[in-house]
Amino acid sequence: MYRVLIVDDEPVIRNGISAFIDWEKEGMTVEDHYANGEEALSALESLSFDILITDIKMPLLNGIQLMKQALALCPWLKVILISNYSDFEYVKEGLKLGAVDYLLKLTLKGEDLLAVLHRSISMLEEERRRDSEWNHYQQGALYLDRKRVEQEIKRYIVQEQTFPESTGWAPAWLEDSYTCVYLMLDAAEEWRENYGYLYVQLLLEELQEAFYLQIREGCALLVSESSLFVIFPDLEGEVEQQLSHWKRQLEAKWGISTSVGFVKEQGVSRILKGYAESSLACQRRFFEGLGGLYRGSRSETNPVQTLTDRELNHDWAPFFEMIHNGDPASSAVNFALERWKSGILNPGEVQLEAYTLLTGAYQPHEDAGALLSERYELLSKTETLEQLASFMICELEEMGKSFIPKLSDNGYSGQLITKALEYITAHYTENLTLQSVADIVHLSKSYFSHLFKKQTERNFIDYLIELRIREAKRLLTQNDCRIYDVAGAVGFKDVKHFSKVFKKITGLTPVEYRESMK
Repeated sequence: MYRVLIVDDEPVIRNGISAFIDWEKEGMTVEDHYANGEEALSALESLSFDILITDIKMPLLNGIQLMKQALALCPWLKVILISNYSDFEYVKEGLKLGAVDYLLKLTLKGEDLLAVLHRSISMLEEERRRDSEWNHYQQGALYLDRKRVEQEIKRYIVQEQTFPESTGWAPAWLEDSYTCVYLMLDAAEEWRENYGYLYVQLLLEELQEAFYLQIREGCALLVSESSLFVIFPDLEGEVEQQLSHWKRQLEAKWGISTSVGFVKEQGVSRILKGYAESSLACQRRFFEGLGGLYRGSRSETNPVQTLTDRELNHDWAPFFEMIHNGDPASSAVNFALERWKSGILNPGEVQLEAYTLLTGAYQPHEDAGALLSERYELLSKTETLEQLASFMICELEEMGKSFIPKLSDNGYSGQLITKALEYITAHYTENLTLQSVADIVHLSKSYFSHLFKKQTERNFIDYLIELRIREAKRLLTQNDCRIYDVAGAVGFKDVKHFSKVFKKITGLTPVEYRESMK
């Protein structure tokens, strides 16, 4: 008998649901029904139920809150939602959490409820059947043998030991041709943030269990927080097609995206090579995008790419010149992408080089150390070159908005000029004058001018024009508004004067600059 719990704050609904169904005939019992979520949750903490029928809007604890906590107590529980027409947003949330279905109160019929109950029972029976198969399989000698092989392979990989030509633990299929597969869960960090570290680990373990249930020979190893390494003997047919089909099945069943690298090897001694080559193939997702299936190259040696002095000592002067001149961050990042897309660096090396560039770009800022320490972890978690480029553009654009030059003195004079710089940054599009800013920091016009130049190594008006031209460059590349409007937006009253100053600083007219950035 399947045990059913009914929860609704309206007695007529609770009694109506109880009267709709001949529960005993259908193999179910309704042992309790409650008027609110808190009472139902107390019952679930002390008794085991199979099906929960709950209203969405209830006092004390609503149906969605009850569902979340009930599934934490009883993961196998099948939930049927009862709702009004106005509850659709809650219904969508409930379905995302795994509710079997929802029924409208106003049109509720016995046959509709019975159909959903039958579907819930079918799901419970299928899950119990799979659990029984898995438990039976786990107890079998075959499963234990495969786990022993898995542990031996993992030991050699972790210790980076060369596999001996002959071993006592290796199954016969490892002496013939086999396929090595390195699978990475895409957006793993996002999964961890939304659902927790433990959820991702359990998901990978479920993928591992599914492999053992579906593939008669082979082994699957959890090799990182978001990766599996799988080995199985060659099957009849095209390996790539089989892997593609298997990959699609996994993604559809668990609602995930994966990237897969694979290579064919032969003999026990080649396992470590197969692990390295399939992992290297999977790294191509960084350059080519997530969700791909990448074939590695089977080689007799593991080639280590050595960079020439010219490649190591790349000339980054144009990158920093663009940043210094206030050109669009995307232009500077595109310059870096020309090098990174060539593939001479691996993903880790690209991320390290990107960090080095951000370090150099932040150098003039007072808080460079704090800024970089906060963002380095985010940079290292980018999964593709496209994500890394977007991250850098955002960081560089944010830096440009809050551009404060490094001062020569951090004492009282430095504090005054810092206050002035912050004010200029917030108001540079307005009609600022040397006198108006001097008044903000309560200094005479002449002394403020002297102190400003001493601290920043530039005149007040030169600094103000630099900020305005930097913003003008950003506007010129982000939209097609008129030059007249750009001039006014950055603080120039005369468009002719703006054009002259712009060309004097950049060597191009505003129109020429816009065209060059396209």
